[in-house]
Amino acid sequence: MTAEFDDSGLVIAGRTFSSRLVVGTGKYSSHDVMQAAHLAAGVDMVTVAVRRVDLAGKGEGALLHWINRDTIFLLPTTAGCYTVDDAVRTARLGREAGLSEWVKLEVIGDERTLFPDNEALIEATRILVREGFVVLPYTNDDPIACRKLEDAGAAAVMPLGAPIG
Repeated sequence: MTAEFDDSGLVIAGRTFSSRLVVGTGKYSSHDVMQAAHLAAGVDMVTVAVRRVDLAGKGEGALLHWINRDTIFLLPTTAGCYTVDDAVRTARLGREAGLSEWVKLEVIGDERTLFPDNEALIEATRILVREGFVVLPYTNDDPIACRKLEDAGAAAVMPLGAPIG
């Protein structure tokens, strides 16, 4: 894996982040509340669910209008994907829309807990790494699966903390 810590912060795939905290962009009561939360948390990376955001949206009604991309790095996610094909297609869509060649890769295996389908996650990681993506798979704490994700080319593994269903 290419993730490491040095005196300047968290380094993933050669990019340094001063904060290890990564927060999302969904479930806020408004865009201005989201923006204020990001500023208060001091984050320099936020996740954006490709399938849940209007990529063509413009102006103050658009989610991306409220994120200062000069100071906050966008990490598109494949949230809501249940298959390899769907996750890969969603990652490609995020890249083509100009969000990033980075992706927080999610392939859901259990709808209630949102635990991943590790086999599908590993397969999707291999495909996306071959296509030049910087892949950060969202997985459980299985060390064997994490090792296989590393072998598949994941830049860093993002372990889930607990079931959220």
